[in-house]
Amino acid sequence: MDVVFTIVSRNYQAQAATLMESLAVAEPGVARVVIATDGPMAFADPGIRVIEAGGIVANFAAMCAYYDALELNTAVKPHAFRALLAEAGVGSVVYLDPDIFVYRPLAEVREGLARAPLVLTPHMTRPLRGAANPNDHVILTSGSYNLGFMAVRNEPQIETLLEWWAEKLEFDCRVDFAAGLFTDQKWIDLAPGLVSDLALLRTPALNLAYWNLEGRELTRDGDSWRVDGESLGFFHFSGFDPARPELLSKHQDRIKILAGSALADLLKDYAADLLRNGHAQAKATPYGHRAFPSGRLIMPDQRRRMLAAARGGEDFGGGLTAAAETWLLAPRGGPVRQPVGAPDGPWLAASDALAPWLTAKPDLAINAMRAARKDLRDRFTTDPIGLRAWLLGPEALAGRFDARLLAGVGADIVGRAVGYALGETPDLQVSAYGLADRAGWPAGLIDPTLKAPVPHLAQGLPFPRLFLALWESRGDLQRLFPLASFGQRFAFLRWLIGGGLAEAGIDLAALPADVRNHPVFRLARLSVRRTPAIPRRIAATGDCETLVVMERWIDTTGAPVFEAATGAFRTATGEPMVPPAQVGEVVFMTAQDLSPADAIALLAHRVAWRTARR
Repeated sequence: MDVVFTIVSRNYQAQAATLMESLAVAEPGVARVVIATDGPMAFADPGIRVIEAGGIVANFAAMCAYYDALELNTAVKPHAFRALLAEAGVGSVVYLDPDIFVYRPLAEVREGLARAPLVLTPHMTRPLRGAANPNDHVILTSGSYNLGFMAVRNEPQIETLLEWWAEKLEFDCRVDFAAGLFTDQKWIDLAPGLVSDLALLRTPALNLAYWNLEGRELTRDGDSWRVDGESLGFFHFSGFDPARPELLSKHQDRIKILAGSALADLLKDYAADLLRNGHAQAKATPYGHRAFPSGRLIMPDQRRRMLAAARGGEDFGGGLTAAAETWLLAPRGGPVRQPVGAPDGPWLAASDALAPWLTAKPDLAINAMRAARKDLRDRFTTDPIGLRAWLLGPEALAGRFDARLLAGVGADIVGRAVGYALGETPDLQVSAYGLADRAGWPAGLIDPTLKAPVPHLAQGLPFPRLFLALWESRGDLQRLFPLASFGQRFAFLRWLIGGGLAEAGIDLAALPADVRNHPVFRLARLSVRRTPAIPRRIAATGDCETLVVMERWIDTTGAPVFEAATGAFRTATGEPMVPPAQVGEVVFMTAQDLSPADAIALLAHRVAWRTARR
């Protein structure tokens, strides 16, 4: 028995349905399988078998936490191959990306499997000249073979290859060009040396796509398609949006679509198939592994922290669990709240008296935090600069320290704060900008020139230095968006709005008002279907008469609670709530020496109170 499978998240279900529909016509004798990675999936076609990835990947829950959608879907691939090859009677297994359409029987794949245990297609069969994207360098960083297609036959050396591949993808299925990694794909550059033979299918009829279409002639012959005179086997519609069938792919600017051409007709036909199979509904389906049970979205830097923890054998909570969220929010490196005596001061004063007093004497706030926390004392005994950076970074980001109390710190502290909070980052300025917004930094701690327009790029566009700094920090962006024309700069702006800023941890609301309100920015935002939002600290709102501060909520207060151990605000019945903006009285029920740190946390959440008592 021969099996053909694909791997999808729910937002790609229409692509999977269309692929399977094409296989049913072109290859009616194969078993068709869809591996679902983010929840149950059902198809109208009873011939499609669905397997949930969690049932075939041992550490799937952890991978859902530390990999994003692209990384997770590709990391599952060797496990899916192994599971299908292990089934009784399976002689060969073929993988196809969901955005592929099969136009006729794949005789070349069968012939390849007859002469070699592994069958692949190369990205390139001729050089890609010039600066257009993609080019030779882009292909070099992406991998020699396009793993939108891969075929194997059932024999021991393939099981050995897949076992090795799965081991590598457990932690190194990342998009990390600096480390020489591009998901599962780069690893297969090594595969030809690990098997007895490789069938490399160089025909233009298979895996035709934006990266190899230049110099090839696509023609229509009635109801069939030909490329360089050969019958088209399958086309790979990578980066295609059926809402814009006039564009071949969002990943390229090399191939232009001519109206009335065979390629234009091919794209229109595929777009119609996707729309008929429910593309609009599927695309609107939220990614199933985007958030913790609390609803808090997980950020890219947080996924990398969990990946590092998993690689090091640290228990971070087993996946996207409440325990993992608590682990992320807690300071790393030891116990949190073990007080040894707080400094003297008006800690039970009204907030409008306490805040100015602490601002004038920031060392008292720092000493209060040190006194409350054994981990801070142990880690920063001889490093006062490091302590300030930690308070400005992870503590302020988690809402445990009011960053406004450290106004005027130097660039060295800002740099260390970013490192502590976000790990290694491609550009310190860009990372600091996003962190400043999310951690509530006071004005003056980031480079003010980031908000200034770049004269030669801001001609008719809102283009602050922040955007240029992000572009300069990444070689892939420089290749995709050369910024040599208005169209290229507008395309870059759409990328920023559609997710690029979110990748850098910057919310659109953090941009200067003159950028957000610029007509071109508003036009670009309207042209982007979904604009990711960065989780920001929930703004305090409303009033309450009494707020009780305790380590963990218990059902005895009869009033809203600030849960100091987690930084969460809860109603009297334990439900999550928005921080109150104005409180009549704060009642501290935590240990006496923790009251100063708890008061600082309330200030960090922008809570004001008239009186306080223990």
